[in-house]
Amino acid sequence: MKKRVLSILTAALLLLPTLAALSGCGGKNAEIVLKVYSWEEYIDDGGEGSYQNDIEGLDKEDAHYIIDDFETWYEETYGVSIHVDYATFGTNEDMYNEIVLGNEYDLLCPSDYMIMKLAAEDLIVPYDESFFDESDPNNYYVRNVSPYIKNIFESGTVSITKDGQPEQHSWSEYAAGYMWGTTGFVYNPDYVDIADLDELGWKAFTSDKYTNKITAKDNVRDTYFAALGVTYQDELLALAENKEESYNQTLTEIFNRTAPEYTDVVGNTLLSMKDNIYGFETDTGKQDMVSGKIWLNYAWSGDAVYALDEAEEKNDLMLEYYVPQAGSNLWFDGWVLTKGIEERGTKQAAEAFVNFMSMPESAKRNSYYIGYTSVIAGEENEMLEFLRDDLEYGEEEGEPEDFYDLSWFFGTDAHVYADEEQRTRRQLYAQFPPQDVIERCAVMNYFNADTSERINELWTHVKAEDLDAWAIAVLCVAAAVIVLFVLYLKFGNKIDFFRKKPKKGYELVDQKPVRYESRNA
Repeated sequence: MKKRVLSILTAALLLLPTLAALSGCGGKNAEIVLKVYSWEEYIDDGGEGSYQNDIEGLDKEDAHYIIDDFETWYEETYGVSIHVDYATFGTNEDMYNEIVLGNEYDLLCPSDYMIMKLAAEDLIVPYDESFFDESDPNNYYVRNVSPYIKNIFESGTVSITKDGQPEQHSWSEYAAGYMWGTTGFVYNPDYVDIADLDELGWKAFTSDKYTNKITAKDNVRDTYFAALGVTYQDELLALAENKEESYNQTLTEIFNRTAPEYTDVVGNTLLSMKDNIYGFETDTGKQDMVSGKIWLNYAWSGDAVYALDEAEEKNDLMLEYYVPQAGSNLWFDGWVLTKGIEERGTKQAAEAFVNFMSMPESAKRNSYYIGYTSVIAGEENEMLEFLRDDLEYGEEEGEPEDFYDLSWFFGTDAHVYADEEQRTRRQLYAQFPPQDVIERCAVMNYFNADTSERINELWTHVKAEDLDAWAIAVLCVAAAVIVLFVLYLKFGNKIDFFRKKPKKGYELVDQKPVRYESRNA
């Protein structure tokens, strides 16, 4: 018996190299392991509501996780097996803390301001020049990105400190776009008149009409931006009325006022907003809109599309989206390469991942699944066809009054036909806003250390809420219970109320302490 066991063990040991080679064909034992860190629910997982289910008509069991498709494509293209370790975060700050704590990821997907922060702190590295070679058939990003987005990234700058000296570099060197959008209000037209929104704009946050019926974001950047809109709305509207060549530059300056003389004023606005809103939220606004608890929800455009879809499909409720006339926030999320990626030997794989996600087919899948707008237009405007055919925004023979111009995004004569609702306040408007909306939007810069400390202190003060009456009552009851419990422990045996009742036929006898004296006393 022992000889038999020994023979089996010997054979197994001899087979180990073969088994290891076979296991190296994929999964976590692949030749390359690429660690990607991105937002929650920000990629097509092939589940319910995916592009492959709804548009391509595949059964759920036949739909693919897009990460699996990338791994297959990479091995077929480059002849090397790869495994993507895909992790998710909830906020830019969560992601930043993970990186600062030393957790190694190869590829991140932060928002615009966090890209600036990571660059300023020398935590990311530029893409290789080969990544921008349009003659390479596998470089999908550089060939498919929207001309509008390309211009934004090439004209935007990040400050990199090298040898103690700051250097200005183009965004496009350090970041490849993924999704983009605006911020605005999702509103219920049963209770909110769009004419009121045109009149109030950002001041809806402090209007008596919407007391306890409007929400703000539970993060300092988005809500501080909104408070800037409330505080300086009159100045912003006057600027828009007398639009000059420097209009967007001045608009951007106003929406980036963070000096002490501005934060003091904006702080008072934030307190006024807090007194008027239903509450601060991150992801509950969509449900609160559907349930009727609120009528206005300050939202990112992608979340707005999701809310509009859900409300219509599940509750037959037609919500709408609005961007204030005074201006709003233009935001981007992009792929960046972390420092040390060259030493880890995963830079080429990370760039290949970005390229795969920039294929029009991948962009369609991700954009459709999450409701956000991809930066990809396509070499032959494939995303335009996606809008026309898959999302059914009209046909070529649509009526002239339904014409919706998207040339600013696609760079050529590009349009779809859609009804007035879609052109002015529904999903199409949220995903691909008209050019006049884009022109009155500004990117908000990152806060440097001093500014961040000052504004975070302001935010802490704003969020320090007074206790409600019910909370005070609960605390009082809890305190009373604690006091009674302490009294019971100390005096329970001396108070009849706390003393155990005697059995039938017995009576309680006072117990007096017995004093013992030494026998030698």
